[in-house]
Amino acid sequence: MNTRSIKLVVAPTGFQPGGYIAKAYADRNTALTGKADVGVDTANGFVISLRWKCQHPMIDASDNPRQFIDACALLVPEKADAPWITMGAPGLPVAGVLWRADKTQPMAIRAEGLGSVQRSEAPNNWKAESNYADGYWRVTFTLPQWAPLAEHRQFAIAVWQGAQSERAGLKSISEGWLPL
Repeated sequence: MNTRSIKLVVAPTGFQPGGYIAKAYADRNTALTGKADVGVDTANGFVISLRWKCQHPMIDASDNPRQFIDACALLVPEKADAPWITMGAPGLPVAGVLWRADKTQPMAIRAEGLGSVQRSEAPNNWKAESNYADGYWRVTFTLPQWAPLAEHRQFAIAVWQGAQSERAGLKSISEGWLPL
């Protein structure tokens, strides 16, 4: 598996719909997860692993409404010009796969811009295996077939640290589309 370390940046809070996040988190300008190690193997479909530092893993946040579940996602363009930073745009959709620390199966996502994310069951043969050890999360996505990734050969990543109140648009993201 070819592994590389990539810089993550904070998702711009000013883009968030509704107004609250943009005001409440206007001073958030540094990614809480500054980098991730990304491994890619395309020998039999797509196997993509993410590894990032996490001081306080969050698998269950039911006792604290200020905390959320750790998560990560892969995003791919469905159309060549789909923007990653806004999760697509009308007529320029993106597709993705979402892992949450409190779930055993990943979820499929699709969006055409901020605030438009639709979640659904991922295909049965999609898997996300996770492990937390020595202060790091490692999540390996096994995606035997994924047409948009096969066609466009690029993806973006997002990481949420739930203990730091990251959720929805509060996240660390890749600086752009990453080539396979």
